[in-house]
Amino acid sequence: MFARIVPMSKRDYYEILGISKDAKKEEIKKAYRKLVKKHHPDVNKEQGADEKFKEIQEAYEVLSDESKRKAYDQYGHAGTEGFNPGSGFNGYSTYGGAPFDMGDIFNSFFGGDMGGFGFDFGQRQSSRANLGEDLRYRIKMSFMEAMKGGEYEVKIKRNVRCEKCKGSGSETGERKTCSVCNGSGRERRVQNSFLGQIAVMTNCSKCGGSGTIPEKLCSKCDGIGVESSTENVKIRVPKGAYDGMILRFREGGNAGVSGGTFGDLYIEIEVEPSNRFDRRGNDLYSIESIPVHTAVLGGNIQVQTIEGDVKLKIPKGTQSGTVFRIKGEGAPVLGKENSKGDLYIRIDVKIPDKLSRKEKELWEELSNM
Repeated sequence: MFARIVPMSKRDYYEILGISKDAKKEEIKKAYRKLVKKHHPDVNKEQGADEKFKEIQEAYEVLSDESKRKAYDQYGHAGTEGFNPGSGFNGYSTYGGAPFDMGDIFNSFFGGDMGGFGFDFGQRQSSRANLGEDLRYRIKMSFMEAMKGGEYEVKIKRNVRCEKCKGSGSETGERKTCSVCNGSGRERRVQNSFLGQIAVMTNCSKCGGSGTIPEKLCSKCDGIGVESSTENVKIRVPKGAYDGMILRFREGGNAGVSGGTFGDLYIEIEVEPSNRFDRRGNDLYSIESIPVHTAVLGGNIQVQTIEGDVKLKIPKGTQSGTVFRIKGEGAPVLGKENSKGDLYIRIDVKIPDKLSRKEKELWEELSNM
């Protein structure tokens, strides 16, 4: 597989703003304001003023942001590609959101049909009585493990329905209408305040909102309907998982009391940084050092990707800092089978710091030609 140099048709951002590469934040802002006043379309009616203004805005957007500026200084215009919202996770430029539905990717677990699982950040309906608590766990994995995805086992401790009473809380399995709320699950309470007495409706203090109580308390769970359990849960992490990604497993949390609904299980993915690759969106970036003779004469080098080594053709006269792109060798795109971002390679020409006598003579000979 051969890569090609990324087109460098855009002007240098520092040149656009008329500043040096070591300019401070205040200098960047000052230069930007000066150019905006001069080239704003409402002020400048010359042909091409609109495009000039957009160019200034683009340069300022990158250089005023520390992370974008660092990427630009290291990889040039190619380094800012990963910050483009259009090249992120289906329109998301950050990793913290939930831009896709994981329900179609994963299978249910705990040995039964639990409604599937996916991302859902909406509010729970308050009408679900005795809802069990959600559980949150974190798993840590290497960068390459996250790229490849796979099945992982997590040990969790949670409340499950009592095996003896099947979650009913009743020794006989029978429940009766609550005498306090008469089966409504709601209780009227009067509270004193500086405005006087206020009547409020709350969950029943006796039945917890279920409307029923055990006919006879279960001897194993004391009528709660739940017991503690430690389980090894198998979860499937998708290819291309990112740091901070949260997977939601419906009904994987604690069981609600008195036969209530299960809460959910949330697994946060912590991805260790890579020593080789820098990730932005679905694109990966790395630096490859080559000897001077390869830069001058050209040749082929082996470049590491997440799937293995590929061949990269180095043209004659390649300069240090040149960026190459290998299409389809970046991070897997979540939710899209066999789809990946791109890999950007920045070339670093390695200058020898020690020369043998023969090498020194050859360099001197070249310098005199």
